[in-house]
Amino acid sequence: MNELIKVTHLAKSYKEQQVLKDISFSIKEGELFSILGPNGAGKSTLISLMLGLVKSEKGEIQVEGRRMNQQSMEYKSLLSVVFQESILDSELSVKENLLIRSYFYTNSWKKAELLLKEKLADVEGLNLLDKRYGVLSGGERRKVDIARALLNTPKLLFLDEPTTGLDIVSRATMWQLIHRLKDKYKMTVVLTTHYMEEARESTTILMLEKGQIVAEGSPAELKHEYQCTTLEDVFLEIMEKGREKNERISL
Repeated sequence: MNELIKVTHLAKSYKEQQVLKDISFSIKEGELFSILGPNGAGKSTLISLMLGLVKSEKGEIQVEGRRMNQQSMEYKSLLSVVFQESILDSELSVKENLLIRSYFYTNSWKKAELLLKEKLADVEGLNLLDKRYGVLSGGERRKVDIARALLNTPKLLFLDEPTTGLDIVSRATMWQLIHRLKDKYKMTVVLTTHYMEEARESTTILMLEKGQIVAEGSPAELKHEYQCTTLEDVFLEIMEKGREKNERISL
């Protein structure tokens, strides 16, 4: 697989707090790349940097071999994102929310309606078309949010905590949907999660803790490296080593 994104020595602080520290990694085309870590680890900040929403203090991001800031418009046309907090209007129907956004890509109201229905069908959400977005369940909202993100047929899809707030059945359904869409559109998917058991679905896992990379590899590679049978045990092992290191430093 070709390298799609390369992140080198990235750092970011807010006021006096350093949120990300010397982050370097790469993402290959077609990967399902999971950024894993507890709340406050820096996952959402890293996604925001990769989206170009905030600027880093150090380091750079390359996309297909070129610095991101040199091709920002081209880069943004290739990607889409589903934020943890939806950008859709809770007072409008699903159709109303998606129609204006679909028109942006088609410049035709007829084509726009066909496009939004196609994307809703992809997420098994056609039955939600005329419902008000604000009355939908968490799982239904997430489906509509993903349909919105698919309107430009992205090459790269970012999902920020896509299963947060969903029950265990809806979370399993959401992962099935992510895999199906990734295969259909041949997308690269980058997502954040703090659910350890979900990370096993990934091609590559990047574990963050306090703004630093503490582990990287496939689920099988990480379990082999740390001699663990589950990713939960891998994470606990890494956290324990981190605590021991901090204790030695404080002595």
